Amino acid sequence: MPSGASIWGRVHALARGRALAPAMISGIRSVGGMEGETMRRQAVLAVVAAIMGTAPIAPAAAQTQPGACAFAPAILDAGDFLLAEPATFPNFWRDRFGDDAAYLKIRYGGLAYTEGSALLASLEKRSHPPQRIVELRLAYATTPDRAAMIAGMQPLPKAQSIVPQLGQSAWRALVMEDDGDWLLDELARLQTSDLYQASVAAKGIAQALSALDDQAKSQLAQRAEEAGVWLLALEMRAAEDDLSDYVAYLDRLPPAALIDKRHTGYLRNALNSANLRPFFDISKQPAQVQALDRQNGMGSAIRPIGQLIDHSPQAAILLTLVNQTGDLRLGPTVAGALNAQIAAKQLDPINNPDAVTAAMLNGIDYVLGRREREDNLRHALISEMQGETAESFVDRALARSTLAPFMKGNEAEPPHRPKQLTAAFPWEQWVGLA
Repeated sequence: MPSGASIWGRVHALARGRALAPAMISGIRSVGGMEGETMRRQAVLAVVAAIMGTAPIAPAAAQTQPGACAFAPAILDAGDFLLAEPATFPNFWRDRFGDDAAYLKIRYGGLAYTEGSALLASLEKRSHPPQRIVELRLAYATTPDRAAMIAGMQPLPKAQSIVPQLGQSAWRALVMEDDGDWLLDELARLQTSDLYQASVAAKGIAQALSALDDQAKSQLAQRAEEAGVWLLALEMRAAEDDLSDYVAYLDRLPPAALIDKRHTGYLRNALNSANLRPFFDISKQPAQVQALDRQNGMGSAIRPIGQLIDHSPQAAILLTLVNQTGDLRLGPTVAGALNAQIAAKQLDPINNPDAVTAAMLNGIDYVLGRREREDNLRHALISEMQGETAESFVDRALARSTLAPFMKGNEAEPPHRPKQLTAAFPWEQWVGLA
């Protein structure tokens, strides 16, 4: 899993109903081999059928009462499948993402703390434990239990601290649920002994806390500054939607702490990240930030994509295409149009994410043409979906969207093969299973 992905953040997005089907199916796709291919096709359609046949629950209710979520049975079934340890190990690692599945079981299954803790402890003891099970145990633990776990951990070989190995979910818990003092003290020590590792950790911590409002980010930045942890203070201020504090802090830092004395590189990096935040308003930024933005058209292209990603995470495909093709029209023409349709309630990214993907595909083909789209998505990988290419992800979404009316019983005959599907997609098999 990419380091930028938070177990809690991703699953809380599921609880809000965001991109539910793709996220669940990504777990099922961790199955491999011939057996896995058959199971994938059957499980994908089974889960989609379950989702399509159930009325959506209000996102607020899903957050406060996860067990009441209309999708809870399908979520728990998918989680149980991934958590089941095979009697004999095949040539694939089915519970590689068992940490996510375990959290889903805890949240949607209503497990008590003792039950959840026992589940996580048993997963950690497996010969092939899930990749991020230690991070999930830390994030799930109570404050006393978390402190005891941390006290018993040892740094990795040649590492100066355990901070870099904790993971984003644990970092967030240390700040949001604990007082954050231990993390600041340990990061200050690491900053002295290993500046590079401290810098990497500071970036990760800021990313883990990106959902906080500017006031909370500013308060933590001030605490970090007072503790002498200038790396975290800088990163937290760079994560604010208003970059005024960031610009002012750059001016306060001693010259020895900055590689770029003119600050241009720091401002550019902060601006590039800010452009992807849905509430970032370039018109309210300091003059030097606005001047930097006017030097090219990248910001005006990326900001609509960032807004769309907030609605539909799969829209990150557009960033890949911008990077590969350099065609900035993908921002205003494709993402901008989809944002307008979502605002007008013409598209529903929560209850019908596949329709958003299908509409995005239409826009991509309008701007780039089908051939260039296929050439660029064929080898581009989808974040958090192991081995999944953007091409196959889009194919599946288009197939699900096209088959949905037939699977719901609203159409008597199966639909014809969508023209935008790639030649290799097994449409006939999908229709047969539907």
